Amino acid sequence: MRLSSTVLIFLSISLSISVVSAAAQSANSPRYEVAGGYQFMRDQDISKQDPDLSANFPAGWMASGGAHLWSWLGAVGEVSGSAKTLSIPGDKPKLRVYTFMAGPRFTRSAHSGVNPFAQVLLGSARASSSVLGVRDTVTDFSYQPGGGIDLSLAGRLGVRFEGDYRIIRAAGHNSKEPRVVAAAVIGF
Repeated sequence: MRLSSTVLIFLSISLSISVVSAAAQSANSPRYEVAGGYQFMRDQDISKQDPDLSANFPAGWMASGGAHLWSWLGAVGEVSGSAKTLSIPGDKPKLRVYTFMAGPRFTRSAHSGVNPFAQVLLGSARASSSVLGVRDTVTDFSYQPGGGIDLSLAGRLGVRFEGDYRIIRAAGHNSKEPRVVAAAVIGF
């Protein structure tokens, strides 16, 4: 509960700063953006525990919204989900991971239409498993350093290619989940 309050306070401060600094933005540069797309995630803990099980989560999605505070700094919030069904005999367990994160994004705006960025997102990860009709769910703190590039296509439309390394702090140890993202981006 305390973590949720911290994330909400961070988002509120980030939004306030973005409103104040919006006037400083260039008329040609979008102040806000939304993105949505596909993510592929790998859970390194599953692969260590049982090498015969696939640790890949091929069914994933992400959605984000961001505000450009200055030419080099923005604030971003992101929600994402990944799911997989384990291939073992009997009732096949279903695994899901959802994240709710926010943080700063550092960008280098380029007039060439290729904009690299780096970001560090903080928030919570909610993991659930379901087998034989019994569901178990846990929510833990997570952080996710990463980076990528935004490629401008036409007007305010673009694509994003991103790589991240999500770390979930659970039960006294770190669970590591690298992921890649391909998304459509719309600036306004």
